[in-house]
Amino acid sequence: MAKKQNATADVPEKFDDALEELRGLMELLESDDITVDTLTQAIRRAAILLKHCQSQLHATEDEVKALMEELGVQSSGSPSESD
Repeated sequence: MAKKQNATADVPEKFDDALEELRGLMELLESDDITVDTLTQAIRRAAILLKHCQSQLHATEDEVKALMEELGVQSSGSPSESD
């Protein structure tokens, strides 16, 4: 169980860093020289990183929507007609 907590504790704070690590894992997973143990670890790590990235994307989307509403901007990028 400590291993699972450790894996989530060292998730990169920056989205770009997590994405870069995910890309590296994808290259590893696509290689022909991967062992079953490495495959399992890589998939677990990728799942953690994917959840982290999705969470950051959703949070960013929510923040952008809130800011757009605050500014009176519609999702298409044009100002609302009340201006």
